[in-house]
Amino acid sequence: MLKQIIKILSAAVIVMTFLAYLCPFVNPASFRWFAFFGTAFPWLLLANILLLVVWASRVHRFALYHLAILLFGWQHVTGFIGLNFSGDLAPENAITVATHNLGGFFRGIHLSEAEWEQIYVDYAQFLKKNGDPGILCTQESGRKFTRSVAEKMGYKHSFHLNRSGNAILSRYPVLRGGQVPFGQPENTSIWADLKIGDRTVRVYNVHLQSNKVTNETKRVIRDSDLQDKQTWRDINRVLRKVGGATSVRAGQAKKLRDLIAACPHPVILCGDFNDTPNSYVYSQLAENMQDTFRDTGLGLGTTFSGAVPFLRIDYILADPRMQPYSCKVLRGSASDHYAVVAKLGF
Repeated sequence: MLKQIIKILSAAVIVMTFLAYLCPFVNPASFRWFAFFGTAFPWLLLANILLLVVWASRVHRFALYHLAILLFGWQHVTGFIGLNFSGDLAPENAITVATHNLGGFFRGIHLSEAEWEQIYVDYAQFLKKNGDPGILCTQESGRKFTRSVAEKMGYKHSFHLNRSGNAILSRYPVLRGGQVPFGQPENTSIWADLKIGDRTVRVYNVHLQSNKVTNETKRVIRDSDLQDKQTWRDINRVLRKVGGATSVRAGQAKKLRDLIAACPHPVILCGDFNDTPNSYVYSQLAENMQDTFRDTGLGLGTTFSGAVPFLRIDYILADPRMQPYSCKVLRGSASDHYAVVAKLGF
């Protein structure tokens, strides 16, 4: 009986994994529910590996089925797990870029000025220890926070907008900048042209539409009782919110892709996409761009540690005219997002 249950579970996992592979090709504006398979891919990947081990230990043919589905979607696997063992081969003149959603620093905490000052110092030391980036893109960051970090990091140039949670801090001169025209988004996305040597490079710092389901998800996880109707109402509310936000992000991604294609300068695209590499949104933005983690990263690439962990939703994508040398996900800061740092050159 147990063996039959595991067989059914294996079949279900394999089918859902295949559907996750199709997500980049399906616009969530047309089929909102389909995007959930892509979001669930990290857990489907883990389930495939565990079931592969179980069936292999029994020398059963189902092990081959799980191995086949993993190999079939190998490019999706490497979107979450970096397998580049060449190390950091960046030259001294490489450009070091970092992106970090700092919203987790500010949620639910009330600190004194002295305590905040220590946070500024600790965060600057954290950055200096991990690549000392020449360009830092932040999302959900307060103006005072970014100003203090800029002073401690030696960023003489910056671009941000009033009441915007995004900032581009730079050791390279800022020539011009603006807001990405997404209409009336809840999050802000900006761009700035930087003078790097004799080149102009456009940096996009984006924070695409948030799902805004953190509190509901925590409640479902904490108080889940599948016999309780309220639990299913909460689950349905989460799914509807995520589906609606995913549709909005799809439109934002297409507009951003068109802007990048029309840009006369090499582009670095940083930020919080709020979507995984198995998504339609990612497929639109990564088209004709290089994913620095996929190309040069090593280890687990997940960048979010919130209510729904194991998600990779923060990225640094580079223009094909640029050369990515390394990319690392930095764990250890107080935010619920991990910083991503990449080294690039021409």
